[in-house]
Amino acid sequence: MFAGNKYIVYAEGVYVGYRYYETRYEDAVLAQGNAGDFDYDAQVVYPFGYGLSYTDFSWSDYKMTETANGFALNVTVTNTGKAAGKEVVQAYLQNPYTEYDRANRIEKPAVELVGFAKTDILQPGESQTVQIDVDKSAMKVFDAYGAGTYILEAGDYYLTAAANAHEATKNILAAKGAEVDGNAAMTALYNQAQTDTKTFATAETGATVTAQMADADITTYDADFTYLSRSDWTGTWPTTYQNGSWEAPETVLTALEITRPEDESAEMPTFDEAGNLKLCDLIGTDYDDARWETLLSQMSKKDTYNLIRHAGYGTMAVESIGAPGTVHKDGPAGISSTLAGGNLHCMAYEPAVVLASTYNVELASRRGKLVGEDSLSSGVQVWYAPAMNIHRAANSGRNFEYYAEDPLLSGVFGAAETAGFQSKGGIVTIKHFAFNDQETNRIGGAMFVNEQAARQLYLKPFEMSIVDGGAVGIMSGMNRIGCRWIGGHEGIMTNILRGEWGYKGFVITDQTSFNSFDYCDIREGLAAGNDLWLNTAYNMWALNDSELTATVMQNARTAAHRYLYAVANSNAMNGVDADTTVKNIIPAWQYGYVALVVFVAVMWFFGFKAVRALWASKRYLVKKAERKAKRAAKKAAKANKA
Repeated sequence: MFAGNKYIVYAEGVYVGYRYYETRYEDAVLAQGNAGDFDYDAQVVYPFGYGLSYTDFSWSDYKMTETANGFALNVTVTNTGKAAGKEVVQAYLQNPYTEYDRANRIEKPAVELVGFAKTDILQPGESQTVQIDVDKSAMKVFDAYGAGTYILEAGDYYLTAAANAHEATKNILAAKGAEVDGNAAMTALYNQAQTDTKTFATAETGATVTAQMADADITTYDADFTYLSRSDWTGTWPTTYQNGSWEAPETVLTALEITRPEDESAEMPTFDEAGNLKLCDLIGTDYDDARWETLLSQMSKKDTYNLIRHAGYGTMAVESIGAPGTVHKDGPAGISSTLAGGNLHCMAYEPAVVLASTYNVELASRRGKLVGEDSLSSGVQVWYAPAMNIHRAANSGRNFEYYAEDPLLSGVFGAAETAGFQSKGGIVTIKHFAFNDQETNRIGGAMFVNEQAARQLYLKPFEMSIVDGGAVGIMSGMNRIGCRWIGGHEGIMTNILRGEWGYKGFVITDQTSFNSFDYCDIREGLAAGNDLWLNTAYNMWALNDSELTATVMQNARTAAHRYLYAVANSNAMNGVDADTTVKNIIPAWQYGYVALVVFVAVMWFFGFKAVRALWASKRYLVKKAERKAKRAAKKAAKANKA
């Protein structure tokens, strides 16, 4: 049986949340002229994007204009009520669902959020024209089984402005001539004349975009498996995979094995090189500056390795390069006073899901800046947040930490909060990268998902927080993607993250201080692109000298470079200059604590000895009294006989 039943198949593919309900609704309307046997109103109480107000609004003058990079959508919003208020204008896209899609297992939801804008406070009778810019890249889809890259298909694309996802679907249906209460005037049509397989096959970094996650797709191990498809809702409806008890094939068992690649041509890096370069000398320099190699060569082999393996809730100071120690803290609702030491006085904020429900990006930016102020006042440099996995199910144990079921909304808010926090010099670790969309079995759980869903839903918020928000820290998840621990998956951790997205920061694990996390292997992870281990245990991940090979230490040096690059440009360097002496010391209170422990141990030892001696002495006196009493009794008995 597979890994103690710790496997989950994302059988729904891209049809998560409103993407499923709106697509079922549209298909039923187009097939039957009405909702048919799919009763939308009975299944959805409040559509995605739904909101209330103390006033009413009307929309008019919808206009779509093509721009150099995509489209500009303009809508005039008028407050027709009696109270002041704000309105949210949401933009939704519908891609054509083609025969090529059906043949190549590409899925297209009826609508997807591609942008939004919130008006200013409008007084009764006041109007405002808002503009939403939609990049043409929003129309691309990942063709996992065909071209193996992003494509832009030929066909009709609909862009609509709406107050929620269901209104958007009805607007598009009305534009197609269906008899629904949608507003066709709020919909614009764009026709892509030819299928484009080249534009989005190259990332902005120049890297070629290719499929990287075939090993995460359940069809790699089970060719008969079919993901949910709108081409056959009934025939592809998900059931409990293998009845919850999968006798895994040999290919899965092999894929589960930890890999520790060794490069026979690798040379041991230089350590303990004499030099006066300090980390503060590299503040503001490029990641590829040649002086980084000089700085890293001044570190010892021990310091280099321990920097990356002992990074639980903080990292040690490195005296040889003047690098200060850092303090790390949870969590997504603000810097926490709990875990790994407390007594901090920082602000607690609303859960991320509440923040995202406002559609107010400025609030997210301001919250990030406020947590950044707490970073400065509390001396916490690295924040284990924000969290941006997807609300794949309504009852996931971490939904309060995550923004939304929609990747664009999650990404916009994640990027804004990231940029806000880091503007104060703090370092985020956006988490949990990636596919940590439930709590049950997240420790080592194997998540199987096709690459289209992976890229278009689950990876998108992280990409946006890096590319748009400038994140320099990431926390990898406890879970596997397919059979490989996510931190050990080179396709994601290096090829996508660094190759396609151009990421220059570091990746730290989630908790790895216990033997139950031994699948988060440090040698495999370093080779794949994971950099730090959130480990507080003294012996955990302690490799002997023969295991610290040239390959391992080259990877460790790269990891140290990534982390120190982030630290050099953070508020950890506030007050640190060329004259600053950095040392690892034992604080006086720790000496006192050790002395107290020793004193208590000594007192206990000698106290135990004393008690034992007294107890023994008491027993001796009792026995002596008993013997004396016996002798007296015998003497009395003889006297009586006489």
